[in-house]
Amino acid sequence: MAIKQDEMDLEFSKKLAKEIGDSFQKCFQCGTCTARCPAGNVSQYRVRKLMRMAQLGLKERIFDSDEIWNCTTCSTCKILCPWGVDTVSTILRLRAEAVDAGHENKKHDPLVKSLQSYDNPWLQPRSARRKWYKKLDNVVDLSKKPGEADVLYYVGCTATFDPRLWNMAQSVVKVLAKAGITVGVLGKEEKCCGGTVRGVGHPDIFEGLAKRNIEDFNNSGVDTIIFSCPGCLNTVMNAYKDIGEIKPRMVHVVEYVAELLEKGKLKLDKDVGRIITYHDPCHLGKHCEVFDPPRDILKAIPGVEFKEMDFIRENSWCCGAGGGVKTAYPDRATELASNRLKEAEDTGADTITSACSFCYQNLLDGIKQSDSKLEMKDIMEIVAEAIEE
Repeated sequence: MAIKQDEMDLEFSKKLAKEIGDSFQKCFQCGTCTARCPAGNVSQYRVRKLMRMAQLGLKERIFDSDEIWNCTTCSTCKILCPWGVDTVSTILRLRAEAVDAGHENKKHDPLVKSLQSYDNPWLQPRSARRKWYKKLDNVVDLSKKPGEADVLYYVGCTATFDPRLWNMAQSVVKVLAKAGITVGVLGKEEKCCGGTVRGVGHPDIFEGLAKRNIEDFNNSGVDTIIFSCPGCLNTVMNAYKDIGEIKPRMVHVVEYVAELLEKGKLKLDKDVGRIITYHDPCHLGKHCEVFDPPRDILKAIPGVEFKEMDFIRENSWCCGAGGGVKTAYPDRATELASNRLKEAEDTGADTITSACSFCYQNLLDGIKQSDSKLEMKDIMEIVAEAIEE
């Protein structure tokens, strides 16, 4: 379709460059990003097309299409770009501009309203955050007893409100208890990290959540915060930087457990008898550059035969759940999960494991949809299996 001169709002392009930097203007349409984009495999999404429209100031074309909502924010395009174009920041900014102009994706409305009302995207009351650890007697509520635990476990909304993931969260507590670590939580005072709402174009709501979380973290009385959800870790560690300082150290639980194993503070004795392949979560790997700790853990578990897929580490294929895609286009998210599962099956593994609440949930859905014989397990569940009672 021909471009008319009156469609080009170059002031819009200048505004983008001022707010996020001008790296998107370096895009010269080589197509490297499009060739490896997971979303492009299941939709008409073309990230280089969006970059070109942003360069030309074609904001109405951007706002009127669903192009910007197909991105899972996996960061593959950013990593592969030979010119260092910050595609992810550009897309997040375009989403915020679309929402500000009244062109939000209506499929995200329940999520946004839930966050505004309940501090979570699941339309669940705050009191429900305590359900997953209700039967555990060794979890400290740091919102009531600050400083009375060794670490703060920031569980995240997905593992908190989806009962299918409760065993994952409970396994974290079990594993750390075995190492003599007292685990604290924020209980009903825990709030969404805001990563999802930031990802669907609402930076104002995100900033409000971030400020409250920073205060809670700094008042928890611990020097370390551990995360199960890489999306939460990436958001808190990287996106909160411009909002406020977080005093405790922030690590994913696989990093923390790998440290415990290396120091001899945790012993794994029981043979689990599994052939396992590992799926790199995008926010843990591509965004936070954590690749070795989960593999070190798997190799330390007795009875694990570890098989790698063809696309791993920074080249790993996205499971399809991120960037609001799971909410707006669940069929596309599940299709991407099924594609990843086929690759896992090719390794001969009987178990696929990961270290991400979103990946866990979406791969479970993919297993059901594709009737895969693979069993989905979080790494902490497998570590818990290897601990002798």
